[in-house]
Amino acid sequence: MISKDHTAHEPEKNSEPNPFTLTTPQGGDTPSIWLITSPHSGHYYPRDFIVKSKLDSQQLRLSEDMHIDALLADVPKAGASLLTATYPRAYVDLNREPYELDASMFSDPLPDFVNKDSTRVLGGLGTIAKIVTERLEIYDRPLEFSEAEQRIEKIYFPFHSCLKQQLEMARDYWGAAYLLDVHSMPSNAVRKFKGGKSGSVDFVLGNRHGRSCDADYYDLVYNFLTDAGYYVEKNKPYAGGYITEHYGKPSEGFHTLQLEVNRKLYMNETSYDLLGNSDKMKNLFSDLISALINKTLEKCPKAAE
Repeated sequence: MISKDHTAHEPEKNSEPNPFTLTTPQGGDTPSIWLITSPHSGHYYPRDFIVKSKLDSQQLRLSEDMHIDALLADVPKAGASLLTATYPRAYVDLNREPYELDASMFSDPLPDFVNKDSTRVLGGLGTIAKIVTERLEIYDRPLEFSEAEQRIEKIYFPFHSCLKQQLEMARDYWGAAYLLDVHSMPSNAVRKFKGGKSGSVDFVLGNRHGRSCDADYYDLVYNFLTDAGYYVEKNKPYAGGYITEHYGKPSEGFHTLQLEVNRKLYMNETSYDLLGNSDKMKNLFSDLISALINKTLEKCPKAAE
């Protein structure tokens, strides 16, 4: 878990939390037509993980989508359900296939069903990551496959079971379901060149190059953010990860988008503290979700009944 000084500390023994938190809008049992997910903002660091890592507390958090869960905290008030991870991406990555694993990290052979050769695995960022940002390796010793399997069974599958259930409930009720998967990126991750001046990109909006979501909602998010004065890239370099790709099936009524947020907009990237104006970003998300819900319900026959 993370202390007030923003470093990773060992949790108390026998205090394992739920692998995710689902917050739904108040006022009835009707499923929300929009689900907002934050799979990389978890910050509960188990004791055995910290012991096995050769990184210090600050380094260990470099791949964490810090504070994204806090910035999204009010979206249920806007009418969307919110699903956030508890454990950090460095411990188990929920935006991957269930078994994308690097064989070089393990002391025993991996089962045949494991995907050992994906681009993400080769980059060190499988379901059980080999590195955090800046190519820093996490472990000082090989793992056993049973360790990875335990994390995946106890954390990965419950998160995705909840995600799938929420989407199916919404689709069955409304005729369609919509998901916005929110992440953060370091301020130096993506550079733009516009008007003769270089600078950083504020947001990257991905829809798997048009395959995961109807264009109306993609355009709404893009226009909303650009009208607010932000610079938004489309699908470059983040077109959408596993969640966006796997669950985005417009022909079956499932629409997904991924949104990357530049950390400089809301936090100090050295101290990891939220900036004093972080409420501006929090309100931006709430207003964006309200606009998405209003647009969706306008087109939804069920809402007119």
